[in-house]
Amino acid sequence: MNLAKRLAEVGQLFPDHEALVFHGQRISYATLNDLVNRLTSGLVKLGLEPGERVLVALENCPEFVVAFYAVLCARGIVVPIDPLYTIHEVAVIARDASPALVICNPANISLFTELARELPIPRGFIVTNTNETGPNIYSYEELLARSSPTASPVRHKERDDMVEILYTSGNSGIPKGVMLTHSNLYSNATTFARFCGLTTQDRSLLVAPAYHSAAQTCVLHASLVAGAAVVIHEKWPGSRTVLQTIQDERITFFFGPPTMYVLLLEDPLAENFDLSSWKIAFCGGAHLPVQVFHAFEKKFGLQITEGYGLTETSPVVCCNPVFGVKKPGSVGPPIPGVEVKIVDYEDQPLPAGQVGEIVVKGPNVMKGYLNQEEETRKVLRNGWLHTGDLGYMDEEGYVFIVDRKKNVIIRGGLNIDPREVEEVLYLHPQVFDAVVVGVPDPVMGEEVMALVMLRGQERMDPAELQAFCTQRLAPYKVPRKIQFIESLPKTTSGKLLKKELKLMLEHMCENTPS
Repeated sequence: MNLAKRLAEVGQLFPDHEALVFHGQRISYATLNDLVNRLTSGLVKLGLEPGERVLVALENCPEFVVAFYAVLCARGIVVPIDPLYTIHEVAVIARDASPALVICNPANISLFTELARELPIPRGFIVTNTNETGPNIYSYEELLARSSPTASPVRHKERDDMVEILYTSGNSGIPKGVMLTHSNLYSNATTFARFCGLTTQDRSLLVAPAYHSAAQTCVLHASLVAGAAVVIHEKWPGSRTVLQTIQDERITFFFGPPTMYVLLLEDPLAENFDLSSWKIAFCGGAHLPVQVFHAFEKKFGLQITEGYGLTETSPVVCCNPVFGVKKPGSVGPPIPGVEVKIVDYEDQPLPAGQVGEIVVKGPNVMKGYLNQEEETRKVLRNGWLHTGDLGYMDEEGYVFIVDRKKNVIIRGGLNIDPREVEEVLYLHPQVFDAVVVGVPDPVMGEEVMALVMLRGQERMDPAELQAFCTQRLAPYKVPRKIQFIESLPKTTSGKLLKKELKLMLEHMCENTPS
């Protein structure tokens, strides 16, 4: 069994049940399968070969769901990316993934056609919500209309074959393509669905981006394998709209990073909504502050269920019991079928209460990093995935995260590699040196801050440098705080002195311009 086969099965068992709801459009499981079959036929007509990569640059929408499952049915490999990525960011991924086809919206087709001048995209482009076509450019709607609702018989890939590449922050400023298999995706989605007790009677709200692994597995795939309905917003629409949707659509399951729960807490009219249908408030992507856990329970009468995972683990590793005892500050014990150990620097297991590196084993662990054999061997050694996160496990098997070995900023649940931002800053002719760090933020968890040394006696407006970054980075990666400094604390060999940098940040952070 895999995700595509399970969707077809649910479509046969519950054809009239709602599968997707989007801006008042209600799509049944029968209709969803019809759309998936039509697009599968269309992909085959365009010449998509088994194993070819399809880059999908769409916001949360039914077309994203149809594209994802159709690529699986056509035996291709899905490469989802943020549709707001700039040409600079897309080019890095495209050079690594070598997509044969791109599925995008009208707003970013010009970006991809520009990219095609440098990199061949042999099967062309499928563009949603448009009737405009051109050389190698096809209308999504017209392609569906011309294709058969009965997909051509295809042999689904073996369970251990790669079906998705998700790009995550790299430690060199270059994103790494995480290779996930049928088994990775299906096992994690079904285990999480069972863990949460999702059924055909549940209604999930998709607000966090489905092109990231957390929302993709925990909301989209987990709901569809359970036969539940998924109510979709393109992005975070504001706390008032979310609360209205929970009330009107009788939402039972919601997933979001801590930032979303903070915003819901701060809504002064939250008590005016009927949220009695809401059963599960799941949180992941960043550490949930204990005070937010308690404040949310007091205000909404619902405990947030915190979990932990990585893109490399499809992503769920640990989760507090949904309906059992939660330990605020903990990410819970491993989910069924997944093993977790805490090890020292020699990979020896540590006793309960001792801090070490978190390592993971299970059917959810990735196949490896695309085109990065050395990095794959480094993290997948001795039969375990080495996460780079530091934590400990208590006597009852609950895991507590205490630090990250990886240098990653987590802003609103989205991972940002500081090195990637630094590399963009270095492209500006006036920038001599730069360090990008995460600083605490009451809403986003962390905010991106850049400490910048300019060349000679040059002066610069921070807004100018932010505008420069905006042309090359997705909006959430652009530094919100920029501080110009005369020097950075480094050793004579050029290594950054982290302790001195921390003291410098503590001194200046309160007065840093936004």
